[in-house]
Amino acid sequence: MRLLLVTPERQLLDIEVEEVYAPGVLGQFGVLPEHVNFLTALGTGELRYRTRGVDHYVAVSGGILEVLDDVLTVLADTAETAEEIDVERARLAEERIKHTLGRTAADAAEAADLQAALVRASNRLAVGVKAGRQASAAAR
Repeated sequence: MRLLLVTPERQLLDIEVEEVYAPGVLGQFGVLPEHVNFLTALGTGELRYRTRGVDHYVAVSGGILEVLDDVLTVLADTAETAEEIDVERARLAEERIKHTLGRTAADAAEAADLQAALVRASNRLAVGVKAGRQASAAAR
């Protein structure tokens, strides 16, 4: 099946895949070839896809996923492949947000924005770390 992954800024993927797992707003779900057609909202999390028996990871945040006739189209608010993520920068961003949350008496809206930013930063870090682990394993 074909996977198309697009953000407002760019097209990240247009490839043939064996399977896809994505973060729906109600939890993680998987899609295999000949899956029933459907449309769903995406949350923040890891999108994993497999090509030629190898798993690849993308940090996504928000958007929609449509399955139609063995074509998965992901219109993500934000998305970065694991290889694009600077793990140290992601770690620092997560620490900054945690620090801000810990010391700020924010109003409810600001606190919600900070919590959402923390979820996105933590997701980027987790996906970036997986890329590092895969690279280390491949080098062995």
